Amino acid sequence: MINWLIQQSILISLVCAFILLFHKPLLKQLGAHHMYSLWLAIPLMLLGSLILQFVPNLLAESKLDTFEHYRVLASLAVKNSESLIPIPLVAALWLSGMTVMAALLLLQRRYLNKLLSKSKPYAHTQNCDLKNHTPILADTLPILQSPEITSPMLTGVIKPMIIVPADFHKLTAKQQQAVLDHEQFHHERGDIITNLLAYGLLAIFWFNPLCWLAYRRFRDDQELACDAQITSSMNTDEKIAYSHALLAYSQHAQMGMLHTHYGNKNILKERIIQMKKQHGKSTIAIIAMTLGLGLASLMLNQQVLAGDHQSSSKESAKESSEKSTKAIKSQAHSIHPLTRVEPKYPKEAAEANQNGYVQLKFDISKSGMVSNVKVIKSSPKGVFDKSAVKALKQWVYKKSKKGAKGSKVQLDFVIDEPAANVERIKVTAN
Repeated sequence: MINWLIQQSILISLVCAFILLFHKPLLKQLGAHHMYSLWLAIPLMLLGSLILQFVPNLLAESKLDTFEHYRVLASLAVKNSESLIPIPLVAALWLSGMTVMAALLLLQRRYLNKLLSKSKPYAHTQNCDLKNHTPILADTLPILQSPEITSPMLTGVIKPMIIVPADFHKLTAKQQQAVLDHEQFHHERGDIITNLLAYGLLAIFWFNPLCWLAYRRFRDDQELACDAQITSSMNTDEKIAYSHALLAYSQHAQMGMLHTHYGNKNILKERIIQMKKQHGKSTIAIIAMTLGLGLASLMLNQQVLAGDHQSSSKESAKESSEKSTKAIKSQAHSIHPLTRVEPKYPKEAAEANQNGYVQLKFDISKSGMVSNVKVIKSSPKGVFDKSAVKALKQWVYKKSKKGAKGSKVQLDFVIDEPAANVERIKVTAN
């Protein structure tokens, strides 16, 4: 689990860094709607990782060899991990962070419940639609008023509602309607649920500072996309009125996991500028972008996980680009490992620049557990045996009706991979 988190955190960091670094030109070229959709790359990438984890047959596997080969690389990180932070401690720290994130979510839920209990229906819009001066439609969200907030917000997953501040009535009718339309569009687009999912991902990768920066930028892009939707049909005077509403409620940034934050002084200038640079919203373009991101995410994860399922000598030429355990060939049956614990490269062997391999024989139970692990052959003898056996005992295979007896695996311990431009030919003796 920890290895998977680190692996995905690296991939997420690459995507977040790209979007954050090139946000300004991307926003200029794509527009607010498509820029907001670009954040789909992160959940789609994680989904691709899960697909490859649970459907490993997507990667072609050779079924000609008796031995399953895995490559274990020695690096400073692997070598020093034995003496730095134990895996159980890392897991405990990660769970502690998750607990804190969950506690913050519960605290905000408690705050919103308290806020709602003290809020009252907004009398100025109970019986009249601000735009047409007609009765409010039944599907309009309930509008409450509270003196404890300084900016309008949308909240509620099961019972969504809009809460406005005490001075909301001071805005003109057009400004009020524009603000309410803004929050209504948040609801129609399902932004509260989207924000919860985004916060869930942030809670999982709370240790990654780029994820925090990306989460804030994602929420800001959400507001820009909403502004683009509401102002797309406005004339110049109406946009000016909408800008005045932004000025009135952009004194405090109310970033919340369970509500939207209409007032955000940090991106006030950006929001006003974007209203002057309207881009169209193409549903086909968004669908195409989503499919493209999904395919790219699947391919990226496949490249990273290719080390888990190499199929031939042609694919093995790409092994040098992988930083984790490399799977070269697969067993001659359909029972494949779902969880593999990478053996620790013995410190003494790494310091001595020593390579080697261990061939192991073992049984797989119906539940996928490994047992009866025995060393068939190793070189140098006894150097890597203990590390290989300890790791293999923790592997978990796919559940099956009969299990497997006498499965075989070879773990190759290699200090450094050759350069990518060096041709490699694997020679075996039968």
